[in-house]
Amino acid sequence: MKPDLKEAYQYMHLMSRQERLELSKEIIRQKPEFLQVIKPKWWWFKPCEVNVLLVADGSLNFEEEGFGLSEFITAFNKLEQQSLWNVNYKVTVAHRGGVTPFNPNPVIVNRLANFNFDSSVVLNQFDQVWLFGINSGVSLTAAEVAKLENYMNGGGGLFATGDHGTLGSALCSQIPRVKDMRYWTDFGAGEVSMGGIRRNDTNRPSAGQSISTSFNNQSDNIPQNIAVRTFGSGMPHPLLSIRQSLRPSGIIDIMPDHPHEGECTHERVFTVTNPVSGQSQNVSTQIIATSFVLGGSTAAGKNPTDPHCFPSISVFDGRVANIGRIVVDSTWHHFVNINLTGIGGGVGLNDDDFDVVLQYYMNISKWITRKKTMFCWWKWILVKLLRESQLIEASLNFPNQKLSEIKLADLNSIGKLAKEIIADNLTPAFAEEFTIQMLEQVLPNLANKLDVWRPDAKSSKGEYVDRWISYDNLVGTAIGAGFIALRDAYLEEFINDKFSENSFENLTSVFSRGVKMGIDLSLKDLDKEYRLFMQ
Repeated sequence: MKPDLKEAYQYMHLMSRQERLELSKEIIRQKPEFLQVIKPKWWWFKPCEVNVLLVADGSLNFEEEGFGLSEFITAFNKLEQQSLWNVNYKVTVAHRGGVTPFNPNPVIVNRLANFNFDSSVVLNQFDQVWLFGINSGVSLTAAEVAKLENYMNGGGGLFATGDHGTLGSALCSQIPRVKDMRYWTDFGAGEVSMGGIRRNDTNRPSAGQSISTSFNNQSDNIPQNIAVRTFGSGMPHPLLSIRQSLRPSGIIDIMPDHPHEGECTHERVFTVTNPVSGQSQNVSTQIIATSFVLGGSTAAGKNPTDPHCFPSISVFDGRVANIGRIVVDSTWHHFVNINLTGIGGGVGLNDDDFDVVLQYYMNISKWITRKKTMFCWWKWILVKLLRESQLIEASLNFPNQKLSEIKLADLNSIGKLAKEIIADNLTPAFAEEFTIQMLEQVLPNLANKLDVWRPDAKSSKGEYVDRWISYDNLVGTAIGAGFIALRDAYLEEFINDKFSENSFENLTSVFSRGVKMGIDLSLKDLDKEYRLFMQ
């Protein structure tokens, strides 16, 4: 704990609004002893613990220099500061070479040199693994590949990236599924070369210029625009979703640029074994972003580019088969300091654009985290919404009404307000995922139907694009009833400061009972309307 934190808290009322906000975040993160005597006991227990492994090789590192990842790592600090949950990140940084990483960021709990996936760590203890490769060739042993495959098949999430040509192949090109989601060597007519006319040069021209002629345009404050795939009624993939207060469209549509990126492969189907059913299952990858190359870019002496586009972000939702999720990016230049801060080359992204890209990193982390770990997140969201958001008071004239006495419209209002709060504080896609996860415990088939991102969510021939039935009211009512069930079960515990860790463990089962009651009530009302068509 900072020695001056208690003193700062005592004079909090004299601070500016921004200073008070930053101090509040620090207090939430540190949970200082001087406040534990006056805060509810439940506020301090059961943090979600997310264990992260970051691995780099060659000249990539985790420090402040140009090819460092120090700015990217701040995404985990930002995630800890999010106000809707209680989460601790424990990040291990590892390098395949002999230099021990140093970065002093407090989320980093371990620093490993000469890293080996087979012997340096117990891989299955991690929730997510990130691979940033620059070396070429082959470096993983058969034992390491087997450990990584076992980790992914056990539900662990993985991110992987390299750069142009063979950069990154040593670390990533042997890993099942990952090796086929991205090109780890050049192909075609120099499609991922360093200087050919078909290279993936995403640099954007300086202000007032028609073409990009400077290599260091990658380090300026003009990012590239990407084309983002949307799902359902216009929702981006959770990786590219952002609060509308940061981006009115709700879509992350920019990335740092670079004169020669790598490239993801087109969508393909992998056959995997579902560890729950024991059956083989086909799961497709999905291209969720496309980048564009402008014509005539030279990047200080390179051949002028032919205009074209290429897949730049690919995902594999292994969770539909009860295995781990995978994200593959076209280049680590979307993550390193020289592109973010300009260190070694220019001015870097402005604060607003950096916040947008930072959200991309945070979204990856949330999306690839093990499912069992995410349930801890969902539980804290339930607690925070019930206890601190005035969710029920804002939706009912009589907040103590029994569930059987509450109008369906009011239950619907509670559910929709909960989703709105999550969307405003986190992202719209995260709010949608929350809803799907809560419904999955009661009606898994409906949850699957609502999951517009599922790789098998494709319309059959002859179906309308829009559904016959809108499930919004049904879902809102079900979620609202879930919160009423939590109110009935835990309100007295909150008031009397007796909310226990055992109560916390049972949160989702209590919520699910309420969801089931809300669905039953909704279906009875729906049946009355349906009968009108039968008369």
